[in-house]
Amino acid sequence: MSRAVFIAVSLLLMLGSRADEVSSVGDAQQIVVIRNGEGIHYAHGCAFYELRDLLSEGVDGASREVGTPDTPLFEVRLIGKSGVSTVYVGDHWMSTEGRVAVLASATYDQILKLVAKRKGGGVPESRIEKSVQVALSKIKRPTYVEENRCPHR
Repeated sequence: MSRAVFIAVSLLLMLGSRADEVSSVGDAQQIVVIRNGEGIHYAHGCAFYELRDLLSEGVDGASREVGTPDTPLFEVRLIGKSGVSTVYVGDHWMSTEGRVAVLASATYDQILKLVAKRKGGGVPESRIEKSVQVALSKIKRPTYVEENRCPHR
């Protein structure tokens, strides 16, 4: 009996330690790309869904290697009902906590294109953390429903 209790408590602790993070990229309701002193928010529109799909594809191919091959080009915050997770994107790679994925050139180029289109339209660096927290509190409301403003989805 005590072994079963130990296993149950261990599982609860492991699940609880990740309760403030988005469980998968596909669960993200909003994405914030942090680059060059600005936080670019993506939500609801076609660029959001395309970026979420590209990041999800990369995370699905991530290996269990620890560390990143180089300095990241930008940080990506994934905001969902369960919290916030961070992904780093570098030159043809992306990493999550303890895992690295090599990105195909087409995937990497499309991610860069989506970010470049919105350059200069984000919140200033001094307001990034506040904007992430505002988005998180909005998404965590019981009445929040993801709006899909992309006619192609």
